[in-house]
Formats: sequence, C-alpha cells, structure tokens
Amino acid sequence: MSILVTGATGRLGRLVVESLLDAGTPADDIIATGRDIAGITALADRGIVTRRADFADADSLTAALAGADRLLPISASIPVDERFANHRRVMGAARAVGVSLVAYTSKVQADTATTILAVTHSVTEEYLHERGIPSVVPRNGWYLENYTAQPPMVLQHGTIPRPVRWRRGRGGPRW
Repeated sequence: MSILVTGATGRLGRLVVESLLDAGTPADDIIATGRDIAGITALADRGIVTRRADFADADSLTAALAGADRLLPISASIPVDERFANHRRVMGAARAVGVSLVAYTSKVQADTATTILAVTHSVTEEYLHERGIPSVVPRNGWYLENYTAQPPMVLQHGTIPRPVRWRRGRGGPRW
C-alpha cells in the first residue's frame, strides 16, 4: 500500500512523512511530493519515492499520484483565492488514478465558519462527498507549528498572535 503526502517540502507534510516512518511504514511505501523536489532530496536519500506535484498543474498531479493507494493532500496556503480550484484538481487526479482513500485535512467548523479558509475547506468537503471519492476528513484546529517561528515577536510584544474573528456587539472572540 502506497501513501502519498503532498507538500512534503512544508512543515506539516514533512512531519507526516516522518511520523509514517516512525510508525514503521516502509520508506518505499511512501510517496512524498512538492512543487520543488529539491526540497525533498533528503527524503529520496532515505528510500522514499519523491515526485513533483503542483496543485495548479493538473498534468503534474496525474503523474505524481500514479500508483498511490492513499492520499493526504496538504492544502497550499497561497494564493487563498485559488485554493478550491487547486483542491479540485488534486481530487480529480486522485479519482482518475484510482486512489482508494483521501484523508483531507479540513478546518474546525468548516461547515459553519465564514472565513475564506473555512469556506475553501467546506466546498472541498462537499466536492469529495458529491463525487463519491472515499475520504476521511479530520477537522483540525490551528497547527501549533505555525507558532514556532514567532518566539522573538512574542518576547518583544508579550503576546502570541493568533487568528481571531471578533463578533460585534458580543465582546468576545468567535473561533
């Protein structure tokens, strides 16, 4: 069984690949992808299959996903307004090559929140469901590793910045 992780050049994708290895998944059962495979050559040196995959390039996705049984697509953050189109392309490629399961990392309250990120996750969840693509959809909160580069700013300002949307007239944060 091969497991394909997109975005292995980023923090979450790299952590997932490392966790798979730590859990005993054979390196040759893992396919790690990124837009720039130079960022994952160390994984290739460890026996992991590496391929180029760019969510904006449908042809690269079909080639990258070929032979994958399971897929964990890590959402690309930028540009946000193109996120769903990118998700649609990767899910379409997964369906075309016969991926048996997609684990799509969504967002807490994706179906009720109104932020642009929540909306992109919600429509992606709907797309998976409507197309009958076998999937599991964990709804993750904000990733702690998003804060690891911030200690100098925290020390300077005495606070940890985080995404919050304030509700008018209620005086409290809306998560």
